[in-house]
Amino acid sequence: MNTIAITGHRPEQLVNVGWIEETLENIFQELKSDLLYQGMAAGVDLMSAKIAGKLKIPFIATRPWAGHPPRINDKEISDWALKNAKEIINVSPAQDYQGPFVYHMRNEFMVNHADILVAVWNGNKKGGTAACVRYARKQQKLIIQLNPITMEITRLTVLKVLEAPILF
Repeated sequence: MNTIAITGHRPEQLVNVGWIEETLENIFQELKSDLLYQGMAAGVDLMSAKIAGKLKIPFIATRPWAGHPPRINDKEISDWALKNAKEIINVSPAQDYQGPFVYHMRNEFMVNHADILVAVWNGNKKGGTAACVRYARKQQKLIIQLNPITMEITRLTVLKVLEAPILF
């Protein structure tokens, strides 16, 4: 059994959504996932909660801060995820947005509590998904990348020498 953390793009950066959903479902089953940490953001996070629910895999709703609101278009799925989560974790107890660092804190929390990071990531070196992948590499986690553009699945190598800079 494996605990998975997920990271990925927001809806406006996602292409081939049907492929992503089907591939996530297959990966969760193949890895024999017993728990999923997802970050309650629009796009891949909420998509993964929906898939975990379908597969009856318990998931943790990991909010970056206690007052984290969903996007208007995601209110229904967000409410469903909060209602059906095994647990809701607020990484920061703040009710108001504290700055972009809270997203990094949430991602680090999820990576620290998971065996594997599944990253729906187009390979762009900037942004929160790339930062989460870099952190997971530093933590020597297994990373499975689903590239939504090329529709390729890649097992990213774990760095053995942590002092070396991580170059993408």
